[in-house]
Amino acid sequence: MKKYNVHMLKTFTSLCLLFLISIHAFAIETIEISGGGTKQINIAVMPYKEIVVDKASSRMHQIIAADLYRSGFFRSLEVNGLVNKPSSLSDINYAEMTAIQAQVMTLGQVEISNNRLKVNWFLVDINKKTILTTMEYSGPVAQYRAIAHKISDTIYEKLTGIPGVFSTKISYITKNKGRYSLNVADADGFNVQSVVGSPQPIISARWSPDGTKIAYVSFEKKKPIIYIQSLVTGQRTVLANFKGNNSSPSWSPDGKRLAIVLTYNANSQIYLIDADGSNLKPLIQSAHIDTEPVWSPDGRLIYFTSDRGGRPQIYKVASSGGEAQRVSFEGNQNLNPNVRPMPKCFLM
Repeated sequence: MKKYNVHMLKTFTSLCLLFLISIHAFAIETIEISGGGTKQINIAVMPYKEIVVDKASSRMHQIIAADLYRSGFFRSLEVNGLVNKPSSLSDINYAEMTAIQAQVMTLGQVEISNNRLKVNWFLVDINKKTILTTMEYSGPVAQYRAIAHKISDTIYEKLTGIPGVFSTKISYITKNKGRYSLNVADADGFNVQSVVGSPQPIISARWSPDGTKIAYVSFEKKKPIIYIQSLVTGQRTVLANFKGNNSSPSWSPDGKRLAIVLTYNANSQIYLIDADGSNLKPLIQSAHIDTEPVWSPDGRLIYFTSDRGGRPQIYKVASSGGEAQRVSFEGNQNLNPNVRPMPKCFLM
């Protein structure tokens, strides 16, 4: 039986049901992430030796160090003051690395030719004096940030057992001078692009599982309508513009369907709809307010917020329909469920 964590935002408390991750890090010690408390891995990210000096490539180690630091799992050590800055395995001064309390380090070389960049890099266990992984990445010089993020992803997964997200994109909504904008950027906030602009509010942006589309709600027609924006073709389509309000889009894990909330029959109810806007059908019908649907990672369940018990609480129902079951019992109100797979322990 698969296990999931359901995250709920309480009205009168902070965040409840924070997940607990137990991680075994390269046979040195057990690292536990519990709420905001983190025992971090000390990593030394060395500047990569440049065969041809280039301003862009010289920033790569800074990007990697910043990625790992923001994850909360790592403490990026200060290396600028070191006398020895190794770029090859034979250059490593393990005593110096131990002195700054480094547990792991990454180092390598950057070569630029014909406006292309090639990075050969290593991840080294300082205590064991062994190579944990070594790889080569290449691409256009202009993509140096993307290559750095790939390296960060590899390091993160190797040391935690959890896939990194540094190469992913984020979406967010801004308001400037009365105009709303749905923006897409790299995970670290760089390379911002405006996808959609409107003088009316834009809310509830949700990525498709393959990262090629964003579903969102716009009020540009003086009522909430759900749109899908393709980031590949630039095409925008209407997903749901039914009588009443159309809100809270949530993609199924396979990207073929969405759960949405409609006030089609007065109360807020959850419906399922194909990604092309066809085959609308109610998920569950009640005389109460059902909203904020979110799919389980295997697509079998949908969690949602409902007041059917008198106050807002979290419920679940099979994605094929059926009887809803309450899953939250602590606190007066629980809202906005978020479901994640339980991470597995990783032993290296």
